[in-house]
Amino acid sequence: MEIVNFETKYYEELLAFSKRIWPDKPEEYLKYRLFQIPEQTEDNKYNLLVKNDEGKIIGCTLYFPSKARINGKEEKMFWGHDVFVEEQYRGIASMLLFIEMSKMELSFGTGATDINYKIQKKGGANFLDVERHYLIFNIWFFKLLLIKLKLIRATGPDIYSFPDILKIGNYKFIKVSNVNELRIPNNGYWNEPDIDIDFVRDEHFLRNRFFENYLKYHFYKLENNDANKPDECYFVVRPTVDGGLPVISIVDFRSNLKKPEQFKLVLKAGAELGKQNRLPLVTVRTTSKLKKLNLCPLVYRTGSKQHITGPLFFGPNTRILVTCADSDTDFLTE
Repeated sequence: MEIVNFETKYYEELLAFSKRIWPDKPEEYLKYRLFQIPEQTEDNKYNLLVKNDEGKIIGCTLYFPSKARINGKEEKMFWGHDVFVEEQYRGIASMLLFIEMSKMELSFGTGATDINYKIQKKGGANFLDVERHYLIFNIWFFKLLLIKLKLIRATGPDIYSFPDILKIGNYKFIKVSNVNELRIPNNGYWNEPDIDIDFVRDEHFLRNRFFENYLKYHFYKLENNDANKPDECYFVVRPTVDGGLPVISIVDFRSNLKKPEQFKLVLKAGAELGKQNRLPLVTVRTTSKLKKLNLCPLVYRTGSKQHITGPLFFGPNTRILVTCADSDTDFLTE
């Protein structure tokens, strides 16, 4: 058994492994991950493959290269995605993989279950925070029971409506169709210096993650009529299926941390999109902390959580903001 770095010659074998393990993920996903996201092709060498004694791929970790401002300094970093080892090889193979992953400088991970948490802890992983799961309800919440009982059929995403202008009280969110319509602040670091690790949302990241992805996203920014000021707040959604139910997922967002009302506007905007499309639920996964139950809009924090790992020199009180756009959880839903 051995851990090898990805090379182009392994692509077809990795594709076959991916189709076997994640049959719902199309080939476009792997091409997107390996050949579109990296700014530099050599970043692919960091992807790890686990091979058994016969040389067959039985596990992998795919790294998502990105950047972050860490304590005021821009650094290249990696998100570990698609971490999987076939069941019959777990144990030693998983430990070997996690040990190899721990050698990656400035690598982060999210999505670890409680079982993986224990394994990675033994391998020396450092846990920074958890990604929390929130459900946002609207007036159509009664449809949940009807859909579960199969008394009504859920509508398909092809008929959902995402307006060009979304009014929330005295505020407006404007739909963005091109990354060049944004006035991106601070070279893509929207929250510095209010957090310790600010994961980049620059032109490259936003274009490749949302505007030129094989999946369809809907991007909204808070109206900003001052041409001399950068944008402060945006959110991104896509219709999907979560737990067998049709939902709108808030995949990513940024807001001014000195203006907490902006995050509440994002939640209200998500609830409004759910209401307009007669969908009972809007979901969001993020490290942002809310109470168990919140009103206006009605937001419920579920018991679901996913652990976030990071370099050893960060402590448990490190201030970070993580969303589905950083993890691979966005690609795990239909």
